[in-house]
Formats: sequence, C-alpha cells, structure tokens
Amino acid sequence: MFRKSLNSIALLFRYAPGLTILKLLQTGVSAALAPLSIYFTQRMIDTAAGIIKDGGGWNGLALWVGLLLCAMLFSSAGGGFLNGILYIAIRRRLNIGMTPDIVGKFKRLDYACFEDKDVQDTLERMSRDPQDKVFQLFLTILGVMECMIGVAGGALIYAQAGWWFVAGFAALLVPMIWLDFKAADMMNTMFNEQSADERKMRYLGGLLSHKSSLFELRIFRAGEYVAKKWRALAHTVMDTRVKTTLHAQKYFLISTILFKCWSFFIVISLIASVVSGDITIGLFTALIASTGAVLGNADMLSHTVQNLRRRYLLMEHYHKFMSLPEIRHGGESLTGEPPHIVFENVTFAYPKTDVNVLKGVSFEVRRGKRVALVGENGAGKTTVIKLLCGLYKPDGGHILINGKDIQALDAAALRRVFSVVFQDFCKYELTLRENVAFGDLSKLHDDGALQDALEMGLARGIAELDTPLGKLEENGVDVSGGQWQRIAVARACLPGSAFVILDEPTASLDPVAESSMYHSFAKVLKNRGCIMVSHRLASARMADKIVVLSGGIVSETGGHDELMSSGGLYARMYESQSAWYAKGGAGA
Repeated sequence: MFRKSLNSIALLFRYAPGLTILKLLQTGVSAALAPLSIYFTQRMIDTAAGIIKDGGGWNGLALWVGLLLCAMLFSSAGGGFLNGILYIAIRRRLNIGMTPDIVGKFKRLDYACFEDKDVQDTLERMSRDPQDKVFQLFLTILGVMECMIGVAGGALIYAQAGWWFVAGFAALLVPMIWLDFKAADMMNTMFNEQSADERKMRYLGGLLSHKSSLFELRIFRAGEYVAKKWRALAHTVMDTRVKTTLHAQKYFLISTILFKCWSFFIVISLIASVVSGDITIGLFTALIASTGAVLGNADMLSHTVQNLRRRYLLMEHYHKFMSLPEIRHGGESLTGEPPHIVFENVTFAYPKTDVNVLKGVSFEVRRGKRVALVGENGAGKTTVIKLLCGLYKPDGGHILINGKDIQALDAAALRRVFSVVFQDFCKYELTLRENVAFGDLSKLHDDGALQDALEMGLARGIAELDTPLGKLEENGVDVSGGQWQRIAVARACLPGSAFVILDEPTASLDPVAESSMYHSFAKVLKNRGCIMVSHRLASARMADKIVVLSGGIVSETGGHDELMSSGGLYARMYESQSAWYAKGGAGA
C-alpha cells in the first residue's frame, strides 16, 4: 500500500515538479520544527537555570531564545501562508494537466469497458474529480511523513532520559496502529461491498427527481412504490453501517485505552525522575511537552494511516482505469473506392458470457445499396451493427471491407465508411447547431451543410441553429421524442460516410412520418448506402436486400417480393404486422 501510494507523488512530479519539491521541503521542515522547538525550550530553561544558580554570560541563553523564536516564526509562516499558496498552486496545476489526460483516456477506452458491469464502479468513480483524489492521497502521504518525523523527533528527546522510554513507546505504537488499521479496514470493506446498493439508491432517487420518470410515476401512481423501495434499501445500507461502525469502534477504544495508560505511566516516571535529580528541569519540561506531542503524533499517525488506506483504495480505481484496454490506433486505410462489406461466418458472444449471439453469420452489402436487417428481438441485429462499427471484435470469422479485415483498418477509415443512429441515441442539451455538428465538427459553422443534414433527417424547422435544446439553458426549447430522433438522424447524415446505419430509426415516429422519412432517404441516398435495423417491416420493402436473422444465423436473404413468395419467417412476420398499416399505423 505504501509503495503504490507513492505513485501519487510521481504523478505530482509529472504535473507540478517544482511545486511538489517545495511542498515536500515545507512539510519536512515544518514537521522537524515541532520537536526542535521543544529541544530549544529545554536548552533555554536549563541555560536560564544555570545562570540563576551559577551565574555566567547571557550569550548562550540568547542563542536558544533566538533559535526558538526563529522556529516559531517559520512554523507560523510555513504552516500558514506558504502552505496555503502551495495548496492552491498544486491543485491548479493538477487540474490543468491531469484533467485532459483523464478525458483523453475516456475517449480512447474500448467500447466493451462501458458495457462491463465490473468496470462500472471504476468508471463512475473516475468521473468524480480524479485529480482531487490524487491530490488528497498526496496530502495524506505528507501527513504520514509529518507524523513520522514528529514521532522520531520526540523519540530522540526521550532518549536523553533513557532508551527504555523509546523502546516502550515503540512496543506500544505497533499494536495501536494495527488496531486502528483493523478498524479502518472493516469500514473500507463495508463501503466497497455497498457500492452496488449505493448505485441502486442513486438510480431510484433519480427516478423520483427526473422529470420524465416522475411524470410517468405520478400518472401510474407508482411513486410511493419506488420511494418505498428506496427507503428499504437505505434502511439496509444504514443498518449495516451502524453495525459495522459499532464493531470497528471496539478496536478504536482498545487503542485509546493503551494511549491513556502509557501517558499516565510516562508522567509518573518523569515526576519520580525529576524529584530524584536524574533529569534537569529543562529536560523534564521537554519530556512532558514531548509526551503530549508524541502521543498526539502517534494517534494522528494511526488515523492518517487509516485515511491513507481509504484513499489508496480510491486511487486503485484510478490505476485500474488507466490500465483499461483502449481502442486500436493506426492500421490500414481504405482507398477512395466505394466500400463493399462482407460478413464471413462471424461468431460472437458478449464478454463474460458463454452464449453465442451470432453463430456463423454470413452476408454481403454491396456498394451504395440499401440493406435491411430484420428479425425478432434478440436475433442479433444490433450486435451486427456494433461489430460493423468496430465496437467489438468477432470471436470467429471475418468482417471485410473491400477485402480488408475490419480489425486491420484504422478508426478514421471506419468513420468514413459508417455513420450511425443507435436505438439509445444521445440527447445533447446544447444548441441545435452543436447537436447536428457532432456528426462532423469540421462543419460546426457551415450553416448550409447543417441545414442540408436537417433536411435529410426531416428535422428542418424544429428550431434555429443556435437555439439551445432542452431545459439546461433558461431560453432552451423542449423538443419531443420524435424531434430528438430526427435530429439524431440529421447528425448521422452530416458526415460524408459511404453508409448511414439506422438502428431502429422510427421508434419515436408515427407511420406517416416514417413513410416520409424513408422516401426522403430514398432520394438523398442515391449514391450512398444505407443499413436499416427495424422491427417495422414496412421499411424493409424499400431495401434492395433484406437479411433475416434468427437464432444467431442468417435464415433468409432476398428482396421483399422474393421473401414473401417463399413463405418463410419474413413472410410470417410481415403478415402479422400488416394489420398495423391497414389501420393507419394504430399498432406502430
């Protein structure tokens, strides 16, 4: 733990080397001045007593008084003003230097990390001021160093009265720190085990405070049910914390009793020694002062080590985060030739599962064609899209673009091939301009291109380009779910990608708007391909090719008329939905 915790100092040296050295020096000198001040006081008292008893010059007394005043002045300046300046300056350097590195790591993370439940705690913790956690661990290490210097300085003062004082104190200090560490470890273990329950509590609390969920809960009169679940979970969490805290306090109590007994023994021993003349008045005063200082430092050291343990565990999330796999950079590029996509016996199972979602899928998408992926829920349609976009790697088989394996291509080449609208597209509460331009930020200020993209997505007229969407801004415009969907489609249309992938593009649109949008795409995408995933098979009629997935394999391929005449799965699915459209989309 101590060895790995020192990595925080290495991080500080990376981002603020000069300031870190100054902080280490300031802490070391300030810590050493405490026992030195006691020693200077001892020598000042003994020198004054010698002058009173035997006479002599005042030079020696002036020296010790001067040293004591200098130590007090430096402690005041170094512990106050200088410490505050260094604190602010180092935090500023960390924010400037470390935050971009953390954000960059998030951008480079392999997509699989975001769907791994075991990584969620790490990702959640790293999104909450990681630079502050590094700085707090650094300060805790400095606290340990300061306490150790204080304890060592006090031990040297004790050594003047006899090394048995030092040996006895060391024998007490070890079990005392162990007891406090044991108690802290119990608390840290409890907090880690409750991470999942805390996430559930935050989720349930969010349901009771977020506008969309709260509206629905009130309509269905289910708010009290959710609140009851939150209270039950909160009761379980707090009950566990109370029991664990009471158990841990037993260790703290034993440690405190050991401290008090040692303090009483030291005071009695010192009184006996000064009465018998074994130690001077100055040394007696220094030892009494050192007793309080040493015991305080030892107690503080014990608590600081506990704090170090807790902060170290938080920093483990940082190191785990920084070691997470990243997306591949570099690789081959594609020529300007229109892409030809081939799925070749592809198999795939999601990480940490042993169920194959795809069991040998093979099909091809020719240049500039419109292809529909259809199938029942769980057939693997969205999985195919994720593999196409390089978010996951296939377990077997190959995905080829113009004869090159997709794994050998660089990320930029893939972006030129595909732009995507996923089912769970993001609603950015920013301006309409930014919402669309995220598809290609090089066109952020190209009003013509943005308006063309909005036209393609049937989103023109929703708002002016520089109008904020949502309620984050005071003058924001609240748009409907269907309008958000159209904006997402416009975002996918903005880049000049060879294929636009639409994963359930009409989920929030009525049948009339659905038909209008597909006819719009038919006109716009004359020279571009389109891959559509939809549970509404009316959209498949406009595709040049339909790929039917079932049970992790391709069960049928062909055009609408061909598949209808074959009477297979597609025909049965289409016929079961035909009543929706006969009734004007009532079931859509």
